[in-house]
Order: sequence, then C-alpha cells, then structure tokens
Amino acid sequence: MGSIVLCVDIGTSSLKTALIDETGSLLAYSRQPFLFRYTNHAAEEWLTALRSAATQLFATQSTSFTTIDAICISGNGPTLVAETGETLSWSTPVEQTGTSLFIPRILAFKKKFRMAWAYSKHIFSGPEYLIWQLTGNAVTILPEKRFESAYWNHDALLAHGLTEEEITRFPPFIAPCAKAGTLTPQIAALFSAAIPTITTKVPVYCGAPDFIAALVGTNTLHSGALCDRAGSSEGINLCTDFPVTGQNIRTLPSVIPGLWNAGYLIPDSGTRFAAFKQKVERERGTTLSYAEFVTELISSNALNENDASIQQGKLLMQEIGDQVKKGVETLVAAASGPGIPAPHEMTVTGGQAANNAWNQYKADLLGIRVQLPSCADAELLGDAVFALTGMGVFASIVDGAATLAKNAQTFLPHK
Repeated sequence: MGSIVLCVDIGTSSLKTALIDETGSLLAYSRQPFLFRYTNHAAEEWLTALRSAATQLFATQSTSFTTIDAICISGNGPTLVAETGETLSWSTPVEQTGTSLFIPRILAFKKKFRMAWAYSKHIFSGPEYLIWQLTGNAVTILPEKRFESAYWNHDALLAHGLTEEEITRFPPFIAPCAKAGTLTPQIAALFSAAIPTITTKVPVYCGAPDFIAALVGTNTLHSGALCDRAGSSEGINLCTDFPVTGQNIRTLPSVIPGLWNAGYLIPDSGTRFAAFKQKVERERGTTLSYAEFVTELISSNALNENDASIQQGKLLMQEIGDQVKKGVETLVAAASGPGIPAPHEMTVTGGQAANNAWNQYKADLLGIRVQLPSCADAELLGDAVFALTGMGVFASIVDGAATLAKNAQTFLPHK
C-alpha cells in the first residue's frame, strides 16, 4: 500500500475527494455537494466540505490504516478568491481580451469586490485559497513556465493599471508537485475528529488547475493521447508535440515541457442531457438513473407516436454524439502529419464517465476503444501523481502517471 494521499479537487458544484495509495488503488471516495456554489462567497464552504469529506472517507475505509501521508489539492480556474472568501467563479462571464485568462478576471474582481480588494493581503486562484487555509502559506500554482502568458507577470499587471502595491497581493508562482507547507495546529485540531492520528507534520502538495490534473490522471501526456473530459460541459483533449491551430481549437502548453494540449470545447453537453432527463422524469413521475435512461434511448426504435419523448432523447443523443465526433475529427485532422498516427483509443473522465451505456455509445460512434480510468474523477488520480512525485515516490510526473493512470474498463466498438 505504501504512502496514502488525501486527494482533493474543488469543482463548481461539489468537492471531490479520495484516498489513493502509491499503487493507484482507490481506497475511499467522497463527494460533497456545495450549497453556496453560485454565491459571492462560494469559497467559504470549501474547508467545511473537506472536513465532512474526511469524516466520510475514514468512516468507510478499511481498518488497515488510520492516517494520511500527504494532501494534494487541484481545482477549477481561473477562479479568484480574497482572503475573506469573496469569490469570482471561473464561470462568471467577463470580457476576455488578450492571452491572459486571469487579468480580465482580476480587473473584474477589483471592480466587483472593492472592500475585499482594499483589505485583502492576498488574492488567490481557487485551489491555492484552500492550500492557504490549510498551511498558512500563500502560493500561486503555475502549471509550467509557458503558462505565464495565460496567468500574469509584473509588467502585464502594471500595464493594466495595477499599482506596485496591488501587484504584491498575488502570491509567487510555484510548480505542481511542490510542497506548499504543512498543516497548521488549528487545522490539525479541526480534522482530528475525522482523522485521529493527523498531525502538523502532514505535508500539503500543489496540484494544478483541474483540467491539467485530469490530463495527468488519464496519462494524456504523450503525443497522440486522447482524452474526453466530460461533465456538465465537455472538452476533447489531444496531446501533441507541436502547437495545433484550427477553428474551435484552443491550444495550451502541456504540464510536460515540450508537449502541448489541443482542446475542443462542447460547452453544455452534460447540462442539456441532464435537463432533458429531468423533463422526462417529471412527465413520468419517477426518477431514472442515467444508465437506464441512456440504455432506453439507445435500444428503442421510437417508431410510434407515443414515443415522442424517446424520439427527442435519441435526437439529443445523436446531436451530442455528433459534436463529440466532430471534436475528435477536428483535432485529429489539425494534428495530422507525416508519421503522426491517428488515436486508436480515448480515455473518458468526469461525471459522464460513470455512465457505461454512454461510454459504449461513444465507442460505437467513434469506432475506437473508450477507456475508463480506475477513478472516474481523474483529477484525483492526477493529485496523487503530483503528491507522490513531490514525495520522491516517482521520479517525475510522467513516471507517476504511467504507474497510477490505470484503466478499469474498456469499451470496444461494436462492428
């Protein structure tokens, strides 16, 4: 079993946590829904949610261990949080200009939360706020040095009107896998009821923005690797060894130097399907599981007039499926070249990955294998890689991902 990591990923609607050991085994899992996710103080709920998750994790795990060796945190971005908890979520619309994802949001944050801006010593990105709460240390995780233009630097902030004093509020950059600090005495005491043997010696390691953690957790870290990160929205990601350009393609550096990630976004695939499922549930007066509903849509011929809702559902599935297929084909075509093979498999992660019928549908539609990782929320596997690499268990992120990113299930396309 070896070292055990408490892996934490801050989502938009919930906090996902898991206990994962250095073999990649998922020892326990907990998801804590947020109550205040769409408020201006959403981040104030994260620490409470983590404490509840820890209680659940150790109430359900086996009796062979009673503590953790490290904590690692990832989360959505570019969310911004003040020391006092004021939160500008990544999903809040702001006018986007230039290459930086953060600077337009920094300016919007300053305008919206004038008091918090005036009195906060630090302004954090999402996961770094929780890291600060646990350790008392202020950092900003920069996934890789090429990401600086997507974040900020001194000159860029100065050029957008921030003063020298205001610029000091943004904590220094630190890399994934770096040790941010150890638990404060207050935090160790707060968590002692859930984890009786916890101490201030427990280190907290830096994860990364959630989409990067997911790519690490699915081992989408070599050229040609394909990943479908599918939840409320959906992002098809292709790892390449050169920057890819094309319509509707967004290319960012990989966390691995020399590699890139080309992404194709489907903004609301999961949201649309969930809304339609709720509509059918209201019509029928009963609750349906996603698996049985997708299976019903796939298996039904929907030929008679009484099957109107089923026909609508089949059309919606086809529409979303066509978008996924178009995304894969767009990325593959843009990245094609001499000696560059087309992907023969795709790893799925996120909320949609828990639906086997949906995974099989994608395999049939794309004509390639669809792989399901051992933890459907692959961000948590990525967190384990970051922490265990920082602890010296693995020599690098690449080595860690190759070891921990195991496939639990394979969906082969039907002929």
